[in-house]
Amino acid sequence: MEPCSVQILLSTWNGERWLPELLESLRWQTFQNWQLLVRDDGSNDQTLRILLEWQDANPEKVAGILSDGVHLGSTQSFSRLVEFSTAPYLLFCDQDDVWFPEKVELQYTRLRSLQGEYGAETPLLVHSDLAVVDRHRELLSASFWEYRGFDVEQERWAYLLDNVVTGCATAFNRTAADMAFPLPAQAMQHDRWLALVCAWFGHIRAIPHPLLLYRQHEGNAIGAQAGTLRALDARVQAWGGQAEAFLQRFGERMAVADYRRVEALADLPRLHGWERRQHIVRHRLFKHGVWANLALLLFA
Repeated sequence: MEPCSVQILLSTWNGERWLPELLESLRWQTFQNWQLLVRDDGSNDQTLRILLEWQDANPEKVAGILSDGVHLGSTQSFSRLVEFSTAPYLLFCDQDDVWFPEKVELQYTRLRSLQGEYGAETPLLVHSDLAVVDRHRELLSASFWEYRGFDVEQERWAYLLDNVVTGCATAFNRTAADMAFPLPAQAMQHDRWLALVCAWFGHIRAIPHPLLLYRQHEGNAIGAQAGTLRALDARVQAWGGQAEAFLQRFGERMAVADYRRVEALADLPRLHGWERRQHIVRHRLFKHGVWANLALLLFA
């Protein structure tokens, strides 16, 4: 059998309600040189039965189903999937979405084009917009980027504070996988860390139209924003921890000025009150958007 060019990495957890629709959308992809690599994150519903039945019906499409019964959470579950993957191009996949038929083909073609431009040793990532729907597939927004006010052309520094790359809309090459994974414990999310690595050491390209239906329901409320001072401080702590992990893994690759700025972010959680605010201004540790920065300076 010809080795697959693409592996679709699917982490499942109690997804019996949504999974059949996702799997059907994968079956109708216009590009077919792909296999599904699945890790179940300790489901206690019919998720595994659905996966095994689909594997029996489509054995050539399944690279493996990992099921150790351990609940790691989606971030570490996806990290484990990347570690087990073998294909040169990888796509993250969520159990409750529906992919448009052209998704794999367009993202694979764009990655191949980027790799021809920058070389196979460069970490590369492409991501698309998403159409937001509710649990019944009623349209909420034709553009997730507009829905969230994303600036998808943001500079590399901004990825330390603002993530505009959504995992299930992402494809990346083997060099990006090997460089970013396994995830450090302080990584905020798998897609956020991967985007940060590619933004700093490679290239990211955005496909400016939706390639999937992104379902909003009680299990994945999108747009949920922290509404308390404690939550905002927790976000500052997370930024600092991830920045520290970034320095530990990649500090030797950085220019001195870049190292010092990331180090300033890593130091932020250790400061309080006016000292923290002065530190934000001095080192330009700003987010995207006026209101986000006002909240940061007033309440962080």
